[in-house]
Amino acid sequence: MEKILENNLIDLFSNNRLTSYKFNDNDDNATILQRYLYNIEVSKSLYPLLSILEISLRNRINKAIEMVIQPEWLLKELNKQNILLPNEHKKLLDAKQKLSQKGHKNIYKDDLIAELSLGFWIHLCTKRYKAALWHKKGFFRIVFADYPNFSEFDKLSKVFPILQLMLKLRNRIFHHEIIINNPYGIENCYNDLRKLLGYISNDGLHYLDKVCDFKDIIQKPQ
Repeated sequence: MEKILENNLIDLFSNNRLTSYKFNDNDDNATILQRYLYNIEVSKSLYPLLSILEISLRNRINKAIEMVIQPEWLLKELNKQNILLPNEHKKLLDAKQKLSQKGHKNIYKDDLIAELSLGFWIHLCTKRYKAALWHKKGFFRIVFADYPNFSEFDKLSKVFPILQLMLKLRNRIFHHEIIINNPYGIENCYNDLRKLLGYISNDGLHYLDKVCDFKDIIQKPQ
């Protein structure tokens, strides 16, 4: 890469952002820029997995609450706080307000499901909601229909760390931050998230494998 081009790209992306891509003192600008591009490729290859996971998770949690706790719960929760704790209830009200600002005259549950953040749905998987949701008969099985051992004690504690990993990785990718230096290892992250999708739906996992090119991308030299 020509020096003038390298310098222009360094200026374009900013030294501050590219500092994360300098792994040792011997890395030159060409190496750093190549690593930056590689990070974009890896991030892009993870998008199908994260997208399918996020949509599947929120739909399954909503389905479980509707089947086990309260039909049309999101719309009813707007008028009377019954299931959600204050923090999540505020996020629900904020979602309704955002939809109204976007021109939605009528608020439907599908609109709310899509508007609520991934963080909202993952917070519903914390221990604060065990009594209200996860300890209800059949609730876990609806969300994680293909979990391998339903007789296992405290299954949620096995799943929740992967949900946290999912949220952190998703946020870093969506904010265009470095992920290839993940201390846990980006391949380990992929394997855990793939396992999580398998807990939700083996069919979803098979569908992912038709479109995901992560394994091909990760083998490219950095």
